[in-house]
Amino acid sequence: MTEIPFSVPVTGSIRIDGNVITIIVNRAATRVLLETGGESPQRMVFEPGTTMFDILLEAAREFLRRKTYNRFTGPALFDIAREKYPDLKKRSFMSRLTAATPNHPSYKYHLSQRDYFSRIAAGIYTLENQYLPKKARHEGDLFDTESSREKIS
Repeated sequence: MTEIPFSVPVTGSIRIDGNVITIIVNRAATRVLLETGGESPQRMVFEPGTTMFDILLEAAREFLRRKTYNRFTGPALFDIAREKYPDLKKRSFMSRLTAATPNHPSYKYHLSQRDYFSRIAAGIYTLENQYLPKKARHEGDLFDTESSREKIS
């Protein structure tokens, strides 16, 4: 058996017109039609300017409005957030809760630098004073962290 080395010059071009790509090599042409699927089903999109942290803070404030005490769990906040955002992913939500709690042991693994919450026990959080609803801050009403005895006017 004998081998003879050789080379073949190849020229070509690629044309993109909308969702149609035409590849031309020498004189042969191939067309590829790209299907345009809408949004990715795995990624949730919020209103412009809204982040998962905004939703988390909104859920905590809503919890305080409903219950009038500043002690809650992550699943309780998640349930409130799902009322407005039914496709919300629980793992993403709970991860953001950890990322916004500086005294949580796993906070160091997140880059958010948010300080919305304080962890008072395993799975139990409070909203920091500077993030309490403005009405309660200005009137001097602080949410009770122990029970629901105090009501907000």
